Amino acid sequence: MDDNKILFVDLDGTLIEEDLSNLAFINYFKKYPFKCIFYLVLLPFKGKAFLKEKISANFHVPFNELKFNITALEYIKFVKNRHRVVYLISGSHQHLVNQIHDHLKIFFESFGTKDNFNMVGINKVNFIKNNLNIYDFQYLGNSTKDIPIWRFCKKILYTNADQRLQKVILTSDLEKEEIKASFKFQ
Repeated sequence: MDDNKILFVDLDGTLIEEDLSNLAFINYFKKYPFKCIFYLVLLPFKGKAFLKEKISANFHVPFNELKFNITALEYIKFVKNRHRVVYLISGSHQHLVNQIHDHLKIFFESFGTKDNFNMVGINKVNFIKNNLNIYDFQYLGNSTKDIPIWRFCKKILYTNADQRLQKVILTSDLEKEEIKASFKFQ
């Protein structure tokens, strides 16, 4: 039964319409184009987590420019009212995820990319299992990168899925639940 399962919620494209890593990258590129190009050259050697750390270090999330998924926020509040634990988990850098966590004040804890560990796809499942010792949970996401997580959860809890992902979801033999996306400035 799902009533007592822990819920993990993705950030970019799920909870907010934007991708914070992309916003941080654009901001960094505008301020430091040569440094940015240098980090892009290092990307194949250092990895995405390294790049995300560099571009996010001094970026302040522009909350007034973000569109939040109101129905996802309502769903999170509904889940919390049922005394379930809700975590925020994202491929964006931990520095950015912490800002969202502190702004919304609705998550038990939050996790993002850090320490050369890119928190996307199967890495999220491995982190949840190996670092948090949680093996039975739900996950709300919106991306094809979330498919391995849903397979582990055995249920697809999704929002803001594009047509290609919707086709994959509809043909899946897993249980499905859609949280209709409704993005608005907060």
